[in-house]
Amino acid sequence: MKSLKKYSKDRSLTVKINNRLFPMLAAKGIHSIYALAKSINENAGSLSKIKRGLSGWTIEQLEKIRAIHGITLDSMFGEKHKNENTAASKFTRVPVLGYAECGSPAATWQDFAVKNIDLSDAAGLINPFIFVAKGDSMKPYINPGDKLLCSEFTEKIKDNTAVVAVFKSAPDTFEANAKLINWDRKNRLITLYSVNTKYPPTNHHENEFIKIYKLNRIIREVK
Repeated sequence: MKSLKKYSKDRSLTVKINNRLFPMLAAKGIHSIYALAKSINENAGSLSKIKRGLSGWTIEQLEKIRAIHGITLDSMFGEKHKNENTAASKFTRVPVLGYAECGSPAATWQDFAVKNIDLSDAAGLINPFIFVAKGDSMKPYINPGDKLLCSEFTEKIKDNTAVVAVFKSAPDTFEANAKLINWDRKNRLITLYSVNTKYPPTNHHENEFIKIYKLNRIIREVK
């Protein structure tokens, strides 16, 4: 992170970051300084000065953009500085939040991290975290003990995609369920189904879920 401090004070590099960053933000639907400021809870006037090259980015601002909009630090800085900011961008510390039942939902999801894992391919994800799989309804696609790298998403999740759906079953009790999804957005209906056909599909209304997360990768230990 120390190397990023000198970058944030380098006016020429700020301009280079801007030339790369703002087109990428526009591609994600962020077309103005005001929209960016609102999305990362920053002052629009301060961001306007940065865009005009009158001041530099802070580490905290770049981290917010990375986490919220899924733009990696490497893509902001470009290939020239990729090796110099390796320590900051090579690994992302991802929290392990508990378990996701791969059968019927079970109240095993924890709303706090029990530990963290450093991953090299999570920098571009929005608020990444890990669930540990339980149950056999998704075997052999997901096996018990697999670590499920999940994240929030901005794009439309396609049907037949693996997700982790989080319910609230009782006050202060959460249930996380790893399933495949079919999403009828017109009627706001969601069907969750398993690879193992002995587990029947379940149908839900969107408002039954606290959150639906995209399953980005399955991390399986080789024994």
